Amino acid sequence: MQAFRILHGVRIASLSPASTEILFALGAGEQIVCTDQFSNEPPAARALAHLRGMTDVDAEALRTHAPEAVLLGTSIQAKLAEKLRAAELPVVYHDPRTLAQIYEWIRLLGTIVGCDKAAGELILRMQQGFNDIKRKGALLPRKPRVYIEEWHQPPFASGNWVPEMVRIAGGEPYPVAAGALSPEVTLAQVQAFNPELIVVSWCGAGALADPTLLTKRPGWDALPAVQAGCVRVIDDSLLNRPGPRLPEGAARLFAWLFELLH
Repeated sequence: MQAFRILHGVRIASLSPASTEILFALGAGEQIVCTDQFSNEPPAARALAHLRGMTDVDAEALRTHAPEAVLLGTSIQAKLAEKLRAAELPVVYHDPRTLAQIYEWIRLLGTIVGCDKAAGELILRMQQGFNDIKRKGALLPRKPRVYIEEWHQPPFASGNWVPEMVRIAGGEPYPVAAGALSPEVTLAQVQAFNPELIVVSWCGAGALADPTLLTKRPGWDALPAVQAGCVRVIDDSLLNRPGPRLPEGAARLFAWLFELLH
């Protein structure tokens, strides 16, 4: 494997936290020459050179690292992908919206770094993790309604692959079309759904999000889930980041649903 990398190794600028996690999980973390400011997992990623910005990285600062592949991901980096391609940088961009598309991205990254077998093994571990949670979720006496919020000002309900994860955990997610981007929502829409569990998963806030920014909004304090104290905060990287730790996020959701029903 080491000889293969010497022959075919690629200098990678991983400007997507998910891609950074995936590359380390594949055993290819040493091929990353720089990353974005939010790539904080695994801990070894924190020692890498970090570039400021997530949606507007300086092309010339990036060029100093001489990357042979620049990894970008999710819809918020679509314009950045266009900008860096226009600067003639070697961009590889993927915008996964479902769990199946996340697996496709892992396979592609495995091909890029010559770790196809490791990519297949990672996908299998993730699928097994989800299947274990799904079996537990199926034993819940019913499917509680779950509203997960990806952004708070204005409120956006979590879309993309997150509703899939809620179903795997045994809940009924706020209705977002399969694979659709996270939609802006109103209090009236959330009231109509009447969630039994509210999960704060604000992008970039990690586990430090302040749930009172939600519960103190005018009218939101009247939601039965708020009044019942059924508001939880999750490290958003366990739900919003399309990488290896998503099964851990689904397990957290299942634990809260189990708690709710018992």
